[in-house]
Amino acid sequence: MNSRNHRKRIRKVLNLIFLGICVPLGGIVFGQGIPRYSIESIFQKQLADYGDDLLRITYPADSSTFTVERVRFGAWSKDTTAVATVAQDTLRVYSSGAFTGLLKLRPGWNAIPFRVEGVLGYQEDTLHIYRVPPLESLPEIPTVISDTLMVPVGDMKFYARDEIVVRFVGSPGGQASFKIKGLTGGKLPMVELPSERAKGLQGVYEGVYRIKETDKCARKPVVFYLKGRNGKKIKRKSPGRITVRQTGQPYLVETSDSSNLARYSPNGEIFMDLPEGIVFPVIAEENQTVKIRIAENRSAYVSRNTIRKLPTGMALPKAALYGISSETDSNWIVIRFRLSEKIPFRLVQRTTPERLSIYFYRTHFQDEWTVYPYPDSLIHHFDWEQEADDVLRFDIYFATTQQWGFRGWYEGNIFKVAIRRPPEIDKSMPFAGLTIALDAGHGGEQQGAVGATGLMEKDVNLVYTHYLAQLLSAQGARVVITRPDDRTLSLAKRMEIARNANANLFVWLHNNSTALARGPHERYGTSAYYTNLQGMPFAKIVYPRLLETGLAPEGLVHRSYYITRQTDMPVFLVEGAFLSNPEDEMFLMKDDNLRALAQAVFNGLRDYLVKN
Repeated sequence: MNSRNHRKRIRKVLNLIFLGICVPLGGIVFGQGIPRYSIESIFQKQLADYGDDLLRITYPADSSTFTVERVRFGAWSKDTTAVATVAQDTLRVYSSGAFTGLLKLRPGWNAIPFRVEGVLGYQEDTLHIYRVPPLESLPEIPTVISDTLMVPVGDMKFYARDEIVVRFVGSPGGQASFKIKGLTGGKLPMVELPSERAKGLQGVYEGVYRIKETDKCARKPVVFYLKGRNGKKIKRKSPGRITVRQTGQPYLVETSDSSNLARYSPNGEIFMDLPEGIVFPVIAEENQTVKIRIAENRSAYVSRNTIRKLPTGMALPKAALYGISSETDSNWIVIRFRLSEKIPFRLVQRTTPERLSIYFYRTHFQDEWTVYPYPDSLIHHFDWEQEADDVLRFDIYFATTQQWGFRGWYEGNIFKVAIRRPPEIDKSMPFAGLTIALDAGHGGEQQGAVGATGLMEKDVNLVYTHYLAQLLSAQGARVVITRPDDRTLSLAKRMEIARNANANLFVWLHNNSTALARGPHERYGTSAYYTNLQGMPFAKIVYPRLLETGLAPEGLVHRSYYITRQTDMPVFLVEGAFLSNPEDEMFLMKDDNLRALAQAVFNGLRDYLVKN
């Protein structure tokens, strides 16, 4: 073996050892040996894959189904001087080859012809799209009740006092009522909803019944009655059945997954994310959704798949808080709450003054005995209030304005809240010693947004993530790239990589797209997003730097995503530009522009670290 090959093998082994140490669960610490990416080379390879085609319809896919009247399309022509025709419309072909617009769909199948013709010849294609026929209001005469949108459509079970909301669609302008045998004792009136509350439909009737503590019934249909304007009377039974089963004992369930999302409504915003082993009483069940009671005046909805039923006869656990203590290390301050039971909790970050509010439900203070972390310059003081008989609020007041991460969990009946210490920042070298997690959104099977040329968001995200990593690493940051190449990676895994690396900051890098029902030219420009207040200052100071790239202002946005609502570290999201807009797409096709985008994020981060 010659010495050169021997040295190469040694270097390869050392690189593997280095990666084995520095790759936390699939991510990679930025450094030597990282592949260099170029968006221009990626796009050129994509064009080579098109071969001799003069025309490509990039979206929507052929034989797609939509419920909307108009849908956005994107297509590409090899001949940038060609005349592009879609249906009867002649469209501009951009220098990238892109042409795009809105298609008007009639109910049923639509066959939409595409044609490009120019110096290279012509090519035709047809896009087939199915539009689901829209719901239409029924005529006043004859008097009818439709099965469409009837509620309940599936069986519903109630185990405690609650409201039963029922609904049907029928001939407008009538008089409606409903009855549930064994509950209502007779017919109850219903009202016809205004069309603006019923998606433009007329003849949508709604009613409500409040369950009493003495009510019981088993699998009873809702019987709807309608008297039309012609005086005719008809009735119809609901396909779903109502069961009210109140035994005087709570029907209890326990969370069974490590992450259990409780929502304000069945498909609404997330109210809390709870660990395994939290017990709740059930109010109602419908399909795969369970309505639970968190406190006397607070309910939420959880998935049936994340809970397990407990034996009948158990009492609902209520907790006493016996004392508070703390422990510290170089990165975190941990506050320990000694509880008699494992009960639901919620963490809320607040400002003016800066504090973290912890809500313990079904809890009261048994012994107010608190040991402060000492010495410490992060926490100013604690405070608490029994907001209601079953809600205890505990506040941790901070001596600093910027929070760098917090999280809560149980160890047995001990509830722990960990608060990250602020990193020590040298203003002359602000990135030195910081661990920054960069996540290139989408990847692998998840393409993300797709431009009219076929340019994929996952590729653009990856390229400017690597450009940003180069800038940060050169200034002394330890950069963890959660998705270093084109791989499929779950959101939970991305956050797990950042947590295992003990990252101080998480930057989520994406590009945008407008909805398929909106015109491609309606939305354009750059934006920054945040959810938790600790991520807001970073988003606010990075956003004006993004505008220096020449992109239009799309806005500073508060919105809840899985990644941005994580609290272990400050998290914010950058949406570079709109791939759905052909001019923004051309911006994203140039490596120099992606370097400018990465530089803008870098400059914003540096601004914050130096000025705060």
